[in-house]
Amino acid sequence: MPEVQRDKSKVSTIRKAGNKTAKMSHTVTVTRTTTTTTTSAIILNTGYMKTLPGLLKILEVVVAAVCLGLLIHYRSSYYFNEFFLCVLTAVLVGSTCLLLSCILSISTASMIPKTMYEFIYHLVAFCLCLAASITLMVELNRTSQYSSYYKPYLTASILGFVLTVLYLVSMVFSYRSYRGL
Repeated sequence: MPEVQRDKSKVSTIRKAGNKTAKMSHTVTVTRTTTTTTTSAIILNTGYMKTLPGLLKILEVVVAAVCLGLLIHYRSSYYFNEFFLCVLTAVLVGSTCLLLSCILSISTASMIPKTMYEFIYHLVAFCLCLAASITLMVELNRTSQYSSYYKPYLTASILGFVLTVLYLVSMVFSYRSYRGL
């Protein structure tokens, strides 16, 4: 509801003409309107999703979710996929939190890339995804080339390498943003 305040003030004007000074007065009314609005709607920062860092984060979340889905759907009792599963769960949660923070808050989307946090996160995610993808690929080729889950796990490992490249590119962009380049 607009709040209206009215101030009435008397203004005196002194007019000088020749040797005579005349004093005139008149009333001026000043109206000031203050409007305050609040909203409970969630405003999405859709512009962030159109930027290259935003697209990279979306791709990171999607690729990690697909890899995780492959591992869960074709689960086996072998130990070598557990490291890959743990790494993918960690990076999926981290990337989803970063993406949601940047989509739900315009100020967060502009502040987080300027901090060291995003660079360190992408560096750690890059190293972990690289190690997990190499481990899965080597163990898969060493132990079970003729098993029923060879192709889905191979696909997950290749997507893990794609995810590694995405984190590398994100790491470069976050470093450049941190340094102000």
